[in-house]
Amino acid sequence: MNQNFQNHQIFDLEIPDFSDLKLTAVSPKYLKIILLNIALFSIFLVGIVSIAFYFFYFDLSEIQFWAIIIGVFVIIAFLFLNTLIGFKFRKYAIREHDLVYQHGWLKRTLMIVPFNRIQHIKVEQGWFSKILQLKSVSVFTAGVNGGDLTINGLPEEVAEGINNHIRGSILKENREDGGENA
Repeated sequence: MNQNFQNHQIFDLEIPDFSDLKLTAVSPKYLKIILLNIALFSIFLVGIVSIAFYFFYFDLSEIQFWAIIIGVFVIIAFLFLNTLIGFKFRKYAIREHDLVYQHGWLKRTLMIVPFNRIQHIKVEQGWFSKILQLKSVSVFTAGVNGGDLTINGLPEEVAEGINNHIRGSILKENREDGGENA
């Protein structure tokens, strides 16, 4: 058996430059939905802690009592601040062949999903989103780990436009490749 396998390193890579990519922020109305969710969670958290204090107050020292109160306050404050600061980093772009989404301020994530890897698309709208006329677009790929992408807080017409553009691009590519006219 001849072992003539070679795996040379490639130095001349053409890595795309994303510095000139124009990202669009999600709708500012979506911040209301996030803040409502955090407020509901905060009320639930305070309720649970209050119930726990009612039943176990006599077993706590004063230091433990104040540590729990301060801890709950810090958690709630962090959730609100994280949301307010991080919201400005929620941006997206639709390019000719892919969908780009950026989010996070402590850990910045930039996801790029090529249209030819998308298996299906889902457009959703919750009850509060319906009031604010917002939708979410989710794309699902064949990738197992982190290939799926959801962009929340899009105006209804933008979400439908993205859906139609991606579907049209996929159909066009299938026709050019001699695939089905699905």
